[in-house]
Order: sequence, then C-alpha cells, then structure tokens
Amino acid sequence: MEQMMISELSRQKELLKEKIRRNTGLEYSKIDSILGDVDICLGSMMKLLKDGKSAHEKFFSDIILNSIDAIIGLDNNYRVFLWNKGAEAMFGYKKEEVMGREFDFLIPEILLSKGEKKFLIDEVNRNGFLANYESERLKKNGETINVSISRFAIYDENNISSIGSVGILRDITTVKKLQKELREKENLALIGEVVSSIAHSLSNPLNIISGNADYLLLNRKPGEADHEELKTIVDETTRITKSLRGLLNFSRPLNAEKAKTQINELAEEVISKTRFIIGNKNIVIKRQFDKNLPVIPVDRAQIEEVITNLVVNAIQAFTANGEIILKTRAGSSDIFIEVSDNGPGIPKELQEKIFRPFYSSKGYGKGTGLGLSIVKRIVSEHDGSVKLRSQTGKGTTFTIRLPVK
Repeated sequence: MEQMMISELSRQKELLKEKIRRNTGLEYSKIDSILGDVDICLGSMMKLLKDGKSAHEKFFSDIILNSIDAIIGLDNNYRVFLWNKGAEAMFGYKKEEVMGREFDFLIPEILLSKGEKKFLIDEVNRNGFLANYESERLKKNGETINVSISRFAIYDENNISSIGSVGILRDITTVKKLQKELREKENLALIGEVVSSIAHSLSNPLNIISGNADYLLLNRKPGEADHEELKTIVDETTRITKSLRGLLNFSRPLNAEKAKTQINELAEEVISKTRFIIGNKNIVIKRQFDKNLPVIPVDRAQIEEVITNLVVNAIQAFTANGEIILKTRAGSSDIFIEVSDNGPGIPKELQEKIFRPFYSSKGYGKGTGLGLSIVKRIVSEHDGSVKLRSQTGKGTTFTIRLPVK
C-alpha cells in the first residue's frame, strides 16, 4: 500500500511539474526546488498519519492478541486465521498448530453428530451474529470445558460481502460447576424437609403394624393359615422402616468428626464385613494396598460407609461370578481409593444420573437410590471428589480422592 502511494505521488509530481512549466515558464531547476519543499511537507504529513495509524492499530491488536478470552478468526472456508493467546491458554494449542484448520476440531464428537457445526454457520449467516451461546469444547488434552460463544461476521469495506467471522469464547466451566452445586444443595435442603416430615409421620404406624404382625406370627407355624401373609407384612414393613431410616440419615446435616485414620486398615475392615453379603455368588475381592499410604484426617465411620457402599454396589452388580479390586494409592497431596469390578458396567446415558438422590437402577425393594448420593455428599464434605469410569460389558471403577491435609 505504501509503495503504491509513493508511485502515484511521483506520477502526480511529474504532471504538476509540466503544468507549472507551461503556465509560468519557470526553469525546471526552480520547479524541482519548489516541488522538493512540497515533498518535505507531504513526507512529514504522511509520517504523522502513518505513526498515528500504527499506534491505533497496535492498540487494538494488543487488546485482541492478549485478551484472556479466546478470540478465533475464521475465513469464509471456516479455517482459522486468527488464534490469540487466550485461545492458546484455554485450549492448549499453539497458534502454529491450528492455523488453516477447520474449527470443528474443537467441537466434541457427540455435538458434531447433532449438527452443532452447521447450526453455528447457519446462525451467523442468517443473523450476522451469535450471542452468548453456551456449549462444550474440547481441549488438546481431551478435556471438555463449558464455554460461552459470541460470534459475528466480518464484511468488506463496502459492508456487502462477508470475508470471514470472529468468535469470542469464554470459559464458564467453574461458573457451571458452582451453579450445579448450588442447585444440588437447594434440592437436598428441600428433599430433606419433605423426607423428614414423611418419615416421622410413617414411622409410628409402621412400628405398630410390624409389632402386631410379629405378635401374630408367634402363634403361627410355617404352612399354617395366614403364616405367609403375616411374614410378608413383617418383611415389607421392615424393608420400609430400613428405607425410612436411610432417608432420615440422608436428610440430616453431616457432622464430620475427623481423626487421623489409616485407610488401608479401614478398607480391610470393609472387606471383612462385606464378605457375608456375597452369599452363594462366586465373587473374589482382591486387595492392592499402597504400603506407604499416609494417615489422613477423616471421619472414620463416614469413609467406611463410602467404601462399603461402593463394594456392596459392585457385589450386587454380579449375578454369579466376578472379581472386585479394592486399591489404595498415594499422590503428592492426596490419597486415592479405587473400587473396580469386571461386571456388566453402567451405560453411558445413566452415568450422570446415578449420583442423583433416589435414582436406582436396581430392582424393586433392592435400594433407596441414596447410596451413591451419600457417597458423593460425604466425599465432598471431606474436600474430595468422586470419579466414575465405566464401559458396558467390561466393568466399572469408582475413584475417591481425599486430601492428605
């Protein structure tokens, strides 16, 4: 552009030189002297304009390139031509790795199959922009993050033809996590109030029914009239009472009484107690304990309940034969407890649901659907986390992380 201006200026100077010569009759040397002064003035003006424009452009360029939000420019073939430092930090890709690539490498496969790429393109083509669209994107390491996307079309100087588009992506993963935790706490508080009221209302009538049925059953022998009916009443009221006890425990606040605990010893106790639950099933429980596992401050009874729930769930997942591995290992600032099985696994569409209160994939009368909710609640109160890995037909692994301090 600058070279074109210099060339055009030289051409205009020659035309002006000849015009002055014809109109004034001045010698070429004098005309050249005058035009030289004009050159100096024009040069100074051009420098001022250029410096001003460069400073202006650099100002906005720095804003774009150094923004903490990811700013991604796409050409009309939806290939990346702009990838700022915010995009590098957010997704883990360097600029050189993505230039010229189509943007769909950032979209999770499941969203691509649902037509998200086409939706984004069509929305901007139709409206010229897309504002605060919330979705998920993939990082270089395979991690999925929540993002808010705003995207707008870029037009030529005449504001007629599109020459590409720019997307601004903001990482909202932490916001989404906090919103989810807040909803869960609100739901738990509401559930606790309702459950507590219902449990107390049902507890006394159930005790009366169960007590009377037990009394009548004392005078009946197996095979006699009403024996089976009375036994069913006792069994069912016992089951309901047990469920109500679980509901009441779930609705109460957790008060952790932490003390230094050796998790290997606790895991050994759980294995010793749960072997009676195996019954006639051919299930082997293997130990893989880290001998260097440090003692950590936890509520012993609560963590025992966590491990017990996971082991019992694994046992109940088997119909006959199976293997369960209870493993402990130490990290730099955490310890990990893993409960793995080679059972039927958990379908992907159910994996998000199993931690919800009252959700159960077991048959009628085999659970309240609170086991994993309680596990998650206890571990969260200990500033830890629960992770699930499962594949249908190959088994399931629950990993509990607990901080050392």
